[in-house]
Amino acid sequence: MSGHNRSTLARLQAMSALKKDAELARLADVARSRNRLKSALEALRRTEAPLDPSPTPDQTPGQKRGQKRGQTSGQTIDRGLDPAMVGARLAHRRWIEAQQRRLNQQLAMVTADYLRQKPAAARAFGRATVLEQLVERQAKDLRNRKTRD
Repeated sequence: MSGHNRSTLARLQAMSALKKDAELARLADVARSRNRLKSALEALRRTEAPLDPSPTPDQTPGQKRGQKRGQTSGQTIDRGLDPAMVGARLAHRRWIEAQQRRLNQQLAMVTADYLRQKPAAARAFGRATVLEQLVERQAKDLRNRKTRD
């Protein structure tokens, strides 16, 4: 192979390596965004628990929330049915649902972007790999010719 063809192949390999790096970096950015959004959604799911009227760890089975040990149910102040707490729970749940909708919409857009960019990154990776193999094969052929001559 002539020197001109070797240098052209080497330039193509360098350009394809740059393209591969750029495509993989773009894909990695989108993947990080997806992971960040998934983490934010999971964090929202965990924030619902503090306002749930479920029993606390220090309550005995059958003991109502707000009822102290040894109290009868007539003496219980049921904070779970307190109108202010119910209103706070409902407002918090509405806020959580709105945030989840917003994050799910963003996640859908980022996922679509990821799915669009993935084939381009795979193509760039494949081209770079093939050109690297061609350059290696060309170098090996050149060494073999020199040893025969």
